[in-house]
Amino acid sequence: MAGVFARKLQDTYAHLNFKLEDCALERVQHRRGRRCRLLYRLHLRDEEGRPHEQWFYGKLVRSGQAQRQFEEALYSHELKNGMWKPVELWPELNLIVWAFPNDPDMPGLLEATDLAHVQAHLNANLAQWGLEALWHCTTLRCTRVKYMPGKRCVLRYHAELAHPNGATQSLSFYSKTYSDGMSRFHFQNLREAHRHLGKINIPRPILHWEEANTYWQEPWEGVPLIDVLPELNWKELFPRLARVLADFHQSRCEALPQADMLDRAFDSAAEDAERLAVILPRYEAQMHEALHVLRAQREHLARAGAPLVPIHGAIRLEQIVAREYEFALVDFDAAGLGDPHYDLAEFLSSLEYLRFTRGWERARLAHAMAWFQAAYAQNVSWQIESDRIAWYAVVSVLGKLHDSLKNLDRAALARIDAIVACMQEWLQQCKLVVAPSGADR
Repeated sequence: MAGVFARKLQDTYAHLNFKLEDCALERVQHRRGRRCRLLYRLHLRDEEGRPHEQWFYGKLVRSGQAQRQFEEALYSHELKNGMWKPVELWPELNLIVWAFPNDPDMPGLLEATDLAHVQAHLNANLAQWGLEALWHCTTLRCTRVKYMPGKRCVLRYHAELAHPNGATQSLSFYSKTYSDGMSRFHFQNLREAHRHLGKINIPRPILHWEEANTYWQEPWEGVPLIDVLPELNWKELFPRLARVLADFHQSRCEALPQADMLDRAFDSAAEDAERLAVILPRYEAQMHEALHVLRAQREHLARAGAPLVPIHGAIRLEQIVAREYEFALVDFDAAGLGDPHYDLAEFLSSLEYLRFTRGWERARLAHAMAWFQAAYAQNVSWQIESDRIAWYAVVSVLGKLHDSLKNLDRAALARIDAIVACMQEWLQQCKLVVAPSGADR
């Protein structure tokens, strides 16, 4: 695709004088026989040597449908014209291409990325940073962080401020924009977590911007933990992380929504297992067996009960920002009151899944998992149930395998046998003996 974009720059955008330095395929969403969505990030340089970047979101459509769907895209959504055409049809590829921030499912992006609107909203809300009204934003720039077309977008803004007395200062903040109208709900949950989970570093939520379906959040300066993991001492690191999660779980935050984690997890696993059985027919028996064991074990776990505590709901290395051995947690969209074993299993299974996505050594990951689980058990007041962890871990592995297929993760797809074997190892740790699964299919 680098060649395709280079030709487009030459044929359609020659007036911009951009040179393509890199074309990265950042995201793929594939549903066999239904759709394929692609996200490209271009790194460009102008004739004066200044760097630029741009996202393009492409939707592959079936042959014969491209023109009709392109015309619908042209007239059914508000579009923003800039240096790039907001939406184009590339008929030779049956590809409809939107230039960021145009997204048919995220109209709030047009507002959230309009620098003039953002600057005006910032000036109207500087009190949220404890600044008096005489301060004003003079310049504003935006860095693109993460984009999931049709779902969410994270950006970072850098503002320069001035005061009539000649003083100046800088400030930065993140924005997170949603497609589903849930931005206020997520903002309120984040605000409650920040307010009540005092022992945990959580970047402060600043404000909710209704018109843009967006909220703003302060940065917590650091680096994604997963990016520096190979450089750290794991025997020291993972017990520290376990104590952070234990502190989180033993905090009080009654305002978070309560969730039945068993029902939520089982519904997700059932959907993933049924889809995997179709996509990967050679593993159909294993998928049905997993679903059968999960169904039977759920009844046992529901009767036994579990603590009801604040949980993150998506805790893994990617959601942790690090400064050496100090950590902050981000992305509280799935936070609520639930079973702490859910978080524990998600963290452990996500760590183990790095075997498949990054090729990390199994033995070293196993040590990390053991250090984490042992330290966590020492720092919470309840008994850790290994069969409950295993149940949630099976759910997690099913979801990750389905995501790997949907996102065409080449590293994971080359290790499907090992992923299924991993799922079966977790299944074997479920204590309850269940009947053969044939009758349940």
